[in-house]
Amino acid sequence: MQEEKPASKDRSLERKAVFGIVCGTHLLNHFQSSMIGVLYPFMMKELGFGYVEIGILTAAYNMVGSLLQALYGFIAARVRRAVVLGLGNIALGLSVVATGFAPSYQFVLGTRLFGGVGSSPQHPVGSTILASYYGGSRGQALAVHSIAGNLGTLLAPIFAGFLLVYMGWRAIFYVVGIPSMILGAACLLFRDQLRPASARGKKSGISYEGWQAYKKCLQNRNILVVSLVLMAGAAGRGQGVNVTYLIPHFINDLHVEASHAALLFTLLQMGGLAGPVLWGWISDRFSRARTLHVSLFLSAVTTFWLAWQSTVSAGLLANLVLYGTVVTSRQTLTQALLSDVSDEKSLDAAFSLYYFIGFLSAPVWTLLTGWIMERSGFHYAFSVISGSYLLGMAVLLFLREPAKHTEASKGVDLEDPQ
Repeated sequence: MQEEKPASKDRSLERKAVFGIVCGTHLLNHFQSSMIGVLYPFMMKELGFGYVEIGILTAAYNMVGSLLQALYGFIAARVRRAVVLGLGNIALGLSVVATGFAPSYQFVLGTRLFGGVGSSPQHPVGSTILASYYGGSRGQALAVHSIAGNLGTLLAPIFAGFLLVYMGWRAIFYVVGIPSMILGAACLLFRDQLRPASARGKKSGISYEGWQAYKKCLQNRNILVVSLVLMAGAAGRGQGVNVTYLIPHFINDLHVEASHAALLFTLLQMGGLAGPVLWGWISDRFSRARTLHVSLFLSAVTTFWLAWQSTVSAGLLANLVLYGTVVTSRQTLTQALLSDVSDEKSLDAAFSLYYFIGFLSAPVWTLLTGWIMERSGFHYAFSVISGSYLLGMAVLLFLREPAKHTEASKGVDLEDPQ
């Protein structure tokens, strides 16, 4: 028994290291995507492009990532998850560094497309790793993963604004891209023992097991329902509507300085740090579907409230915190629910389809919101997207929630995965 203790300790340290790296890559993934909003004015002036081109950059980045996320159920059958996540983050870091050398808008579009490729494995592969490691505490583990991304979104505008005092926008891309490559390389040092590549998958281009897993998931109504719930909501995926339009709204419509607009956006992200943990904790102890229903309803209410805030006031400050708390929780809750309705053998395919379907609407919502804002203003644009959460509630009614894991949900510990 004494000889087993060092091995057990080593496994515990490895789990902590993997957990930290997966969350760290998620933080940098959101960081690089969010900081570019602060740098766009300088890039627009030097490279000569406008707001329409910004919308195209965001939509293209999200679209590429969404399409590729559908493939990781196949890829994970042949390549270890840690390798896929590592290579993706190295590619993402290279794209960020390359953006700093951009001589034109077309070059930026190319690097953002490449960045979409690099960022695509983060959600399906990273979430699958954590869902496999943690059973009864999935809600909390996935919440921490979500919080890491929200933290990156929170820190990015502040950090980028601070660096602009000391360096140009090109140098900031260099500074941010290098850590992504380092963490990506760190992923390659680990070998995911939970789901190694199958022997059959190595022999064939795409494994039979991969096809069967996708077929099984497509026949599972619960998996499709959960994916459509993520798809229905306009915001809450970490990218898109909030990052693209809120700061310009604060500056152009509420007439505040850029620094104050960044602080207002920070309040939303502060809510995004607390929300996933709170809702994940609740969902681990009560019905996930009912918890998700409440979260979606509150998302609709706070979005509509935000739509008609016309001045900077205490009400706006409270609104932003509450909005961030509920809107950012949807991904955490749907991830945990997806893990409950999927089996271990089809988990890679389930998360791959979930992110493909759920994120496929992100560029559509981004472009639609911009189109309504251009013609009718922010009030009507966000009033429309508040209804998207009610649509999600309607879709959720078709879910057949599995029996609650009551025993596993008690006394959970992120350091002791099942």
